[in-house]
Amino acid sequence: MSTLHVENLKGLSSGANANKIIVPSGQTLTAPGHVIQYIPATFATFSTRSQSTSGSYVDTGYSLTITPKSATNLILISYHLSAYVSSASAYIYAIAHKSTTNSLLIQTNNATGLGAWCTLSCSASDVAGTTSPITYKIQTKVSGGTGYLGWSSSGYSSPSQNFNSFHLMEIAQ
Repeated sequence: MSTLHVENLKGLSSGANANKIIVPSGQTLTAPGHVIQYIPATFATFSTRSQSTSGSYVDTGYSLTITPKSATNLILISYHLSAYVSSASAYIYAIAHKSTTNSLLIQTNNATGLGAWCTLSCSASDVAGTTSPITYKIQTKVSGGTGYLGWSSSGYSSPSQNFNSFHLMEIAQ
């Protein structure tokens, strides 16, 4: 194995690829700490509101899949969800669940039974552990009443319902 030591890399100043450094097809260049992949949920992901009366975790229908480039890389999981529960003293919970290990990664909860929507937000990191596809899904449960995540079925009924997002980022290690 050879090692090339340089202080600066600079692309040619003219031509079709002026001022570019090209990594050939089939080769990778990674810098620890940099984002390798970004997988966002689309607007359509949240166009159907999730509704549940379950006291056990159930799928919301919100999920994302990522295929890590390296098993040692980190996957950052983040979600921000509009949430509401109909019972005045109840809580709504949301978790991120990892398909390959069948494990809970992060949990958020809030007392939202006061007749107002709120936002549940959480972020976590996870070691990929594989280069096979991993699906992260959001599940929910309530301690009473009916819980809602996502948009109102009649459109944007509240400004706080505009804050739905769910995304994954692979970070090089």
